[in-house]
Amino acid sequence: MGVYDTACLITGVSLTNIDATAVLLRRTADGQYHPLSLGTYGFYDGYGCLDAITTNRHTEALTTFASNAFRAGRFHAHDYTHAGDPHWFDPDIAIESLLYLCERTTTCSDLYGGTYPPCTVFDGDPVVMTMIAQPVWDAITASRRPGRRNLAAMAFGAGLPTATEIYGHDLNGPLQEPLRQLAVISHFIATHPPLRWAPPGEPGQRYPRGAGRQFSAEERRQFLVDARRDYRADDTIQSALDVYIKAVD
Repeated sequence: MGVYDTACLITGVSLTNIDATAVLLRRTADGQYHPLSLGTYGFYDGYGCLDAITTNRHTEALTTFASNAFRAGRFHAHDYTHAGDPHWFDPDIAIESLLYLCERTTTCSDLYGGTYPPCTVFDGDPVVMTMIAQPVWDAITASRRPGRRNLAAMAFGAGLPTATEIYGHDLNGPLQEPLRQLAVISHFIATHPPLRWAPPGEPGQRYPRGAGRQFSAEERRQFLVDARRDYRADDTIQSALDVYIKAVD
């Protein structure tokens, strides 16, 4: 499989040649998705994942949790798409490798028409990934202030118990700003149906672009037209799309 595209969860535009923020999601038995992680910032790498990620308190907590959960038998992490050693897992995994494994589930698993079982499963539930174009993430989080005091519940919803396991008291300390940002994004998604937290291959969402395929130039232009139309009354998203166009040109 060569390079392929993916789309912004909120606007549906292509993420090729753009910075983005990734959020890990837990897929429950009823087909719902709940955030497990704070946002991870990087550059879309052309393979459904992120590159040039700066490690920080959030990424360290997330990778430490994944490693400990793997050792405890709670986190199943087998790359079935890798012919050499499908059972490989680095017990001291880097954030790029963790996101890669979640991308394999997101792109290649039989949950979304692929041929492999999920590569990442936590406590029996698949772990997948979604991404939001950075201009969109930045514009929304800068323009809105959450009105609720319980930011963690607002951010993670039903995923809060696991997020608390991952981040602990840091959610009330050094990770308050990324928590605020995720809370704002979650609130935006919840108040703009049919948006929902979902990976690109999930058909039941506003922009079901699929995973593991290349978008044509015509498709990319149409995605932008669609976003302009869908958010024609939202100055924040329109400004974000202006920034997006300058970044990808």
